[in-house]
Amino acid sequence: MSSFEQFDYMPAIGGVSRVKGLGILMLLAALSLSACGDQKKKTNKVLTRVNGHEITATQLEAELQYASGTAEENVVQQQSMRKQAMEALIDREILLEEAVRNKLDRDPKLRQVIERFKTQAIVQAYLESKGANLAKPSKAEIDAYFQSHPELFARRKVLDIEQLAIAAKDFSGALKLQMDTTQSLNRMEGWLKQHNIAYAKTQLTYTSADLPAEIIGKIKNLGRNHLFVMQDGKQTLLCALTELRDSPVTGDAATGQIERYLLNKKMQEVAAAEIARLRSSAKLEYVDKSAGLITEESPASASVPEKPVAIAPGEKGRHEVAEVK
Repeated sequence: MSSFEQFDYMPAIGGVSRVKGLGILMLLAALSLSACGDQKKKTNKVLTRVNGHEITATQLEAELQYASGTAEENVVQQQSMRKQAMEALIDREILLEEAVRNKLDRDPKLRQVIERFKTQAIVQAYLESKGANLAKPSKAEIDAYFQSHPELFARRKVLDIEQLAIAAKDFSGALKLQMDTTQSLNRMEGWLKQHNIAYAKTQLTYTSADLPAEIIGKIKNLGRNHLFVMQDGKQTLLCALTELRDSPVTGDAATGQIERYLLNKKMQEVAAAEIARLRSSAKLEYVDKSAGLITEESPASASVPEKPVAIAPGEKGRHEVAEVK
C-alpha cells in the first residue's frame, strides 16, 4: 500500500482574473472620462488641471465610490482617502495622455477589450436594476442555510498542510516510488534537491470550505505527517498534514456573510430568469453551424456550481487561506 494518497480536485474557473479586469476597467474609466467633453466638465467644480485637462469634483466622487473604505471612517481617514483618490486621478490622466500620444487608444485589440468591458458594465447595471427591489434574506432563510451547512459553521475544520509545489511534468514514476517509501516531507525535499527538481516550500491553511468533504475525510484518515498529493493546475503539491483542528463558527458571526451570499444568489436567479426571458423572444440564428457553437442547453439554463459561503472569524491575517483548484 502506498504511503501517500493523490487527491485531484479542480473545479472549473472561468473569466478574467480580478486584477487584470480591474486594470482594464481603470483604463476604460480613464478613456471614458477623457471622452466626456468640455461641456460635461463645466457642469461641476474643477478641482485640478493636468496639462490643461480638468479633473472635477464629480470624477473625484466617482473615484471614491470604488475605494475600499467604509462609512465609519473618521474625518482624518476620509480626508486621506480623498487625497489618495485625487493623486490616483492625476496619475491616471498623465498616463492616459502618454498612452494616447503613443496612439495606444487606436490599437484594434485594445479597443476590442475596452468594448467588451464597456458592454459588461452596461449589462451588469441592467441586471442590477432588475434586482434592485429584492428583499433581504429573512432570519429563517439565514438560519436554514446555517443549519444545512454544518461543515462550514458548527463543524468547521481547519487543516494546516505543509507543501512542496513542483511542476506537474516533474511528477515522475521515480518520484511516485519515492513518495511510496518516504514518511517525511523533509526527506522528500532532500530527494528533490538531489535530483535537481525545482520546488517551492510553503505552509498553507485550508478550511472545510476549501476542500470537498470526501478529500477532508481521506486526509483526516491518513493522520498527521502522512504524505499525499493534490493537483493545483499545472502544479503538483506534495503534502503532509501538520494539524487538524475544530474551528466552529456561531450563527451570530455567520449572519452577515450568509445574508450577502443569499442575496447574491437571488440576484443570480433574477439574472438567469431575465436572460431566459429575453432569449425566448430573441431571433437567434447560428450562421456557421460547422463551428461547433450550437449547444443543447442554453447558457441561461446551464447549471453552474457555486462555492458556498464560509467565514473564518478571528483568523484574518494569521495565515493564508488557499483555494484548491
